Amino acid sequence: METASDVRTDSASISAVEKRERANPASTRIWNFLISVKLAIWIIIALAVTSILGTVVEQNQPAEKYRQVYEDWAYHLMDRINLFDMYHSWWFLLLLCLFTLNLACCTIDRLPRVIRTVRKPKLTLDDATEKTLALAERWKRKGDIPHWADHYKAAIARVFTAPKVTEADGAVHLYAEKGVYSRFGAYATHAGIVIVFIGAIIGNVFGFKSYVNIPDGKEASHLDARGGKQHIDLPFSVRNNRFWLETYPSGQPKKYASDLSVMENGREVLRKTITVNDPLVYKGVWFYQSSYGQEGGATAQVAVSRQDGTSLGNLSLAPNEPVRIDGYGVVRGVNYEQDFQGKGPALQVVVEKPGQPASGLWILQGRPDLDRGRNDSLVFSFGGLTSKMFTGLQVAKDPGVNLVWLGCLLLTAGMMGSFFVSHRRIWIRLAEGPQGKVEITVAGSANRNRPAFEKAFASVLAELRSDPSKKEKENPA
Repeated sequence: METASDVRTDSASISAVEKRERANPASTRIWNFLISVKLAIWIIIALAVTSILGTVVEQNQPAEKYRQVYEDWAYHLMDRINLFDMYHSWWFLLLLCLFTLNLACCTIDRLPRVIRTVRKPKLTLDDATEKTLALAERWKRKGDIPHWADHYKAAIARVFTAPKVTEADGAVHLYAEKGVYSRFGAYATHAGIVIVFIGAIIGNVFGFKSYVNIPDGKEASHLDARGGKQHIDLPFSVRNNRFWLETYPSGQPKKYASDLSVMENGREVLRKTITVNDPLVYKGVWFYQSSYGQEGGATAQVAVSRQDGTSLGNLSLAPNEPVRIDGYGVVRGVNYEQDFQGKGPALQVVVEKPGQPASGLWILQGRPDLDRGRNDSLVFSFGGLTSKMFTGLQVAKDPGVNLVWLGCLLLTAGMMGSFFVSHRRIWIRLAEGPQGKVEITVAGSANRNRPAFEKAFASVLAELRSDPSKKEKENPA
């Protein structure tokens, strides 16, 4: 329950609003619209609905995929309102900006009153304030005011906190408060949300997210983002020096990593081996290990030698691609069997010699002796398949991410202050009563969690109402 000072502040603010309305009604209506709770509720509902749509409708997919799911009229309508890239659309950013403006204006409108309450608390307990407080007790004691003021000052310091003492109109007032800064919890929460939204807006406007596949030994500096609608050229390139994959005996991936180099102006400026959750960061751009794959078909490795065993080197045979051997002819790898007639991996090779019809043969992996039986001038031995891998990288730039983290910290601190701490206030008034007695009034207030404060207030009353003479007898000096 608010104090009389709050009531007076409310009355002052209402009269100020009336004056503003008379002076400039148009600006006042705009301001009242911006600080309206109804506006905040409608924006929250709109953001919730659009977020559901953004979850149901896959974002930033190729147009062909959307055409397979939706009819032409639905596709054109959804594309026109940017529903396939909703979080970068002008209307979604407008909602975020409007909600940010609403929270900022609400904070600006209400924060001064809280600052006045914190900086200039009401130190005295008058009759008007007492009537507004639900927790209040009265009793009388024999003695003088200074004696009981000292006693209650020490007592409330023991069970609550040290009070401030004020003398006014012949009475002594004690005022004690705890958790005063919890009143800023809601505004810290508002500020956190505003900062998070500002960071999100900056990230949406100036940031991007993309994927790129880089084969071993190749570089990439061009990115396609937002379903191929945005093309980004990085001021540097990233080279995949090597990708490797470790597997379990079952063949399942165990670990995969990429050795990356950042190339700028033709020289290497940074090199790092990245794994999942350990990205490379350069100039605000993050490169995450996302996926991997095989580039094109596998290449067969075939060793060539003469009949006497003299080695002539190795051939790399791509699927059905001709490879010429000077003075001999053309060789093609046309088929592969994992277990050829129960004898293991084998490669089918077609040999084309000048003036002769093409002939085919199967060569087993690591068995050159079997091909010697052809009595040809060259002997072929299959060494197995090799494949060139590519690394799949997720590339992201979010210049607003630090603001988002700052907003989240402020939001958490504000919520903890709002929900777990309350502003608790206790007033004690000591005034001259009839027959030489001191009339004592104790009142208390808390802005939230009042059931807990009622228990604390009862403990304070028990300490204050206890007879000090009995304590002196129980604890003699």
